Amino acid sequence: MNDDSNKPAPRSSQSVVTGLVVIAIGVFFLLRNLGIEMPWMDLPNWWALFILAASLGPLLQAVNRYRHQGQFDGTTGRYLLTALVIATIGLMLLLEVRWHLWWPVFIIYGGLWMVLRDRGDE
Repeated sequence: MNDDSNKPAPRSSQSVVTGLVVIAIGVFFLLRNLGIEMPWMDLPNWWALFILAASLGPLLQAVNRYRHQGQFDGTTGRYLLTALVIATIGLMLLLEVRWHLWWPVFIIYGGLWMVLRDRGDE
């Protein structure tokens, strides 16, 4: 008799990435407390890199869903769009772009979200 109830549940790649990001943040602050500066810390808004890193979660979800489904469906598109929105915010903060010029891109993202929502998942 084969008892699968004792097997641990497989880890999702998102939880692994989240754990690695938390570890990296801890290492970063430890090195900083020890007086070791990273070259990218010369950026005025270096903390925006953490927002940019947060886009990896939805991006990995999109890739995993695409691999599992074998096609690009609405859910895959919404994961990808979520990653794109988070990455856009992170880059805008990191590069100190002028929000008053680029805010319409979020209206475009909203329209894309509606299109992907109506696409449905077969």
